Amino acid sequence: MAASASVRGSGGRGVRGLLVGAVRVDADPTSPAVPTVWFLTGEEVAATRAKLANLQARAIKKGFTGHLELVATPATRSYSSAGGLPVTVHGFDVTVTGEPPRYQGWRFVAAVDSVDGKAVLRYPPGTAPTVANDRVRPGECDHCHTTRLRRSTVLVAHDDTGRLLQVGRSCLKDFLGHSSLPVFLTDDDVTAHLRPTGAGSAVAGWDTDTVLAYAWAAVTAFGWTPTSAADSRRPPTRDLVRDALGHDAHTQDLRAVLAPHLAEAVGQAPVIRAALLAGLTATSGYEANLTAVLRCDQVEARHLGLAVSAIAAHQRLHIQQERAAAVEQARTVVDHAGVVGERVTLTGTVTTALRVDGYTYHSPDQVLLIIDAGTAVAKTTTTAAWAYHVKVGDQITVTGTVKAHTEWRGLKQTVLTRPKPTDDPNPPTQPTLTDDGLHRAQQLSHEPAHQPHSRTRPVPR
Repeated sequence: MAASASVRGSGGRGVRGLLVGAVRVDADPTSPAVPTVWFLTGEEVAATRAKLANLQARAIKKGFTGHLELVATPATRSYSSAGGLPVTVHGFDVTVTGEPPRYQGWRFVAAVDSVDGKAVLRYPPGTAPTVANDRVRPGECDHCHTTRLRRSTVLVAHDDTGRLLQVGRSCLKDFLGHSSLPVFLTDDDVTAHLRPTGAGSAVAGWDTDTVLAYAWAAVTAFGWTPTSAADSRRPPTRDLVRDALGHDAHTQDLRAVLAPHLAEAVGQAPVIRAALLAGLTATSGYEANLTAVLRCDQVEARHLGLAVSAIAAHQRLHIQQERAAAVEQARTVVDHAGVVGERVTLTGTVTTALRVDGYTYHSPDQVLLIIDAGTAVAKTTTTAAWAYHVKVGDQITVTGTVKAHTEWRGLKQTVLTRPKPTDDPNPPTQPTLTDDGLHRAQQLSHEPAHQPHSRTRPVPR
């Protein structure tokens, strides 16, 4: 068999340990990924173990090695009852991990789904992504060297040589001399096996913008609930969207709750889709899979959960972009104040007020203040009594000596020593030192030293 034509070369740069030509996978495909966590009762854990044992027995009977392992850790979930009383449920956090299935020295790396010409890679349970999605060409087979419309192919790697090949499912019999696929090729296969009979959907797929619209409406109405955080009281958002897209009579109440949000949701769907396609740039893992699904005009039933998660992904992306924009804007206007050794006065808003340990075990706590003065950012650490009353959000005017000019994450900061609050003809609202504060400051020099506190404990408000 020739080297893989369907796994693209890296141009000499390397792709996460994948060397194409003498196609080799050096990254450990069994390194642990973040597994799905189920919260189950003791009885459900026992039933799940039995199902996994049955699944593994079928794999062994077909000649496949590899294994599945169920890990159950005692855990609790708490919620408030309808009457407002706290309720704690005891059970187990359950994860399924294991080793990828193997047959005659070939390790099954991932299933490759073709979604509008892009690749979605689904890995075995407990296996981390090791192949960049854009290095795989869906529909091609390295065994028959034929490119055609295929819904799914399989990536396999040889245990001894590391050679990585993409094989069409219909070619596996000739390639391996075996007519069956592994019974637990991907995490989805295991999940489907563990799902109660009758669950799931027979629908082939839905319009992508329609899925996003219902997902946005569901998150707006109920909040985002990933599968890992779902319980009997909070079904996962994916299931709410699946029910809303159906026509069953028992979902009428759900659709009535979502209806007031659908008009806005229809407008949000294409905006979210475009933003994620432009903003998510990872070439492997979750982001690559999500963008592959979003580029297609139809969401298949097996990718519904991935598509629904686009709403939470867009919220995270929006927050990241806002933070980056704020920092970038600050960089253009913020400069150092004064020169080292000069006495300067700055007025601004306190953005950080933390107590930090003193210089020695017997030293009193210090107060770290960061003050946003618009065109400058002041940083000072002091044990002055007035500083202990300052809170985040306070407006303050301080005079201090410039000790140094520094940068923090690209933002220029002016470090001040011996800071003092300064009177101003038009003083902003700021904390004042009361008689009680003066009395307390005088007591500090007479009280015995105390144990230093954590360096990140906020100043009491």
